[in-house]
Amino acid sequence: MDERVFARLRDFVEPAHPGVVRLYDDLLDIYRRIREVAQKDIDAAFHNVSRQIGYVVTATIPVTFEIAEQGAVKSLLIGAEHLKGTLFEKAILDPLRRIDRVPKASPGNYKVYVIWSDALKVKLRKDWIEPAHFVIPSIFDRYRVDVARWVPPEVHEPAHWFDPGLMLSVEDALLISVVDEVYPELRLAERVAMTREALRRKVFPEVMEPAHFRKLLEK
Repeated sequence: MDERVFARLRDFVEPAHPGVVRLYDDLLDIYRRIREVAQKDIDAAFHNVSRQIGYVVTATIPVTFEIAEQGAVKSLLIGAEHLKGTLFEKAILDPLRRIDRVPKASPGNYKVYVIWSDALKVKLRKDWIEPAHFVIPSIFDRYRVDVARWVPPEVHEPAHWFDPGLMLSVEDALLISVVDEVYPELRLAERVAMTREALRRKVFPEVMEPAHFRKLLEK
């Protein structure tokens, strides 16, 4: 576990308990299997469902993995009640069922966030921190998607990760650290820490000009 990343996400950090290290390693193994085995089909499933609906409902979906002995995946369950029985349930669980085993994971239940990586990357952008520019990932160019309509920049997923008024649980901090390692292009830990700090200082994401201008306006 990279405790430097963990420290940025927690208000205080104690030496990692062996159980926390074990959980981190197990989640890391699960996410690596997801990316290696199913990510391409997961991205396609998110895109197809969103196209049918007409807009992006979400770029992350919580899924609970039940791991049995020897890393066998016993069951998969959508972890959001409002998405059960919807188009998302079958579309997202089908590619995940290709993961029949996570050899190194200990038996237990693991809540993970299945990610549409390209869409989440757009949602996590913070153009207000830099001179404005907008680079559209290739998937949106290919399908001629109206990104401004589909993925509003103010949307954060999961929202509580970005809320400085809510302390991150150990489990959330571990998930962010794991996602940051498996999907480094998202720069998730950096963006979560940066957004929480900015909101503490009341620099809001809808501010599009250089942030230091706010100080001049407040005088």
